[in-house]
Amino acid sequence: MSIKSAIATGLTLGTLSIVVGAVPAMAATSGCGNVCDGKNPDTYVATVDGTSKKCATDAVTLATKGQVELRYSAFCRTAWARDVDPGTWSYITIESYSGSTLRKRYKASAAWTPMVNDKNLVARGCHYSYDGEDEAAAGGTGHLDGCTTKH
Repeated sequence: MSIKSAIATGLTLGTLSIVVGAVPAMAATSGCGNVCDGKNPDTYVATVDGTSKKCATDAVTLATKGQVELRYSAFCRTAWARDVDPGTWSYITIESYSGSTLRKRYKASAAWTPMVNDKNLVARGCHYSYDGEDEAAAGGTGHLDGCTTKH
């Protein structure tokens, strides 16, 4: 059972009996849906089930691969990627999937990407490195260093 499924199950049962690292809060019944696509998790204030707060407030790391973490908010039911050591010649992406179909992809050269709706969907974060200053300046694609598992 995935952490997201356990959160949703815990909400339904009224208890959460799974412990994996930090215990995430129970998932909101609705989350903020597609409204949160493309929003900054650190500044966007979502109103879910009558309560308002920033999506980053209850964030937990679901997976890590090299320099990229996949972050998740149970309150907003969103995901985003975070670069643990942002560099000048690298970037990260967040990819949201419905089944095996890519639904959204955001790229960021900052410390984190915009959010994607993650209710009944899966997401992964990826890290890319440029082959030097010229490729970075030209907006090249760089090379894939690795992606987190999908959650």
